[in-house]
Amino acid sequence: MNARISLVLRVGVSVAFLALLFWVGRKDFPAIARVLRNANISFFILAALLNIINVAILASRLKKILAVQGLNLNFKEAIYLNFIGLFFNNFLPTSVGGDLVKAYYATKKTSKKLESFSSVFFDRFFGFLSIGLLALLGIIFLNRGIKDKSLLWGSVIFLIVVFSTFIIFLNKTLAKVLFSRLLGLSIFREGSKLRRLYNAINAYKAHKVIIAQLIGISLVAQLVFVVAVYVLIKGLSQNISFLYLLLIIPLVSVASMVPSINGLGVREGAYIYFLSEFINKESAFAVSILILAIIFITSFVGGILYLFSEKVYKSALS
Repeated sequence: MNARISLVLRVGVSVAFLALLFWVGRKDFPAIARVLRNANISFFILAALLNIINVAILASRLKKILAVQGLNLNFKEAIYLNFIGLFFNNFLPTSVGGDLVKAYYATKKTSKKLESFSSVFFDRFFGFLSIGLLALLGIIFLNRGIKDKSLLWGSVIFLIVVFSTFIIFLNKTLAKVLFSRLLGLSIFREGSKLRRLYNAINAYKAHKVIIAQLIGISLVAQLVFVVAVYVLIKGLSQNISFLYLLLIIPLVSVASMVPSINGLGVREGAYIYFLSEFINKESAFAVSILILAIIFITSFVGGILYLFSEKVYKSALS
């Protein structure tokens, strides 16, 4: 698709969802403003700090993923990379802007360009996998307590897709059956870029211990974010079961994948839709606004690092 058309569509989707949210909530603006004014600022600061801590947790995951391909970044570099990636994710007109920046920076450390891009792909893949694990935990602990069937079946469908992909990835025999014809095409001949990319992705299968570590790190990061959202809700003097958030947040993440400006509008609409089942509508609107504010704050930190970090980082990302 032409890049300009893609940009117009993404902007259009975000604008349309934001306009819809303004229209739906237009009569509730005074009540929403009142909820925000009464929000506990200490809880908001704690939630923002948890989100920043999460960047460091995810940096450790990225560091391990890159190391498999022989791309060795220290922990400080990985943190810089994640913060700056978040900045580009939220201010560039594409949802993968941050990923491209991460991959580009990694290529500055080595000549392995395809391996760098495969590493960034896996960083995102393990993010999706951890979202699936989060939903699974919610289903296990809530069991028959899930009254909203759309919440239940949405989680189940997402789980099936995520874990099916993961099984195909780990099972060499199944992967060989599925990709044998594809690998027989001339564009996948030995030495070609696509074959090198396939080999780079395939390399992770031999590192089962690292895969287990990556899953653990990813799950911890997701749980920290759930705690941050839970803290925000408590800061508005609202009550919701922590277990329900284990289901809601994965579905919001899936909704955010709709082509838009990094999920803007779509993400907020999803939070309002699902949270309104458990807390009042005004508070659900307020939570979505506060989460967006935290996302922008974290992105702003990335922007500051990009502007004022050491020359090596700026030159690599310029």
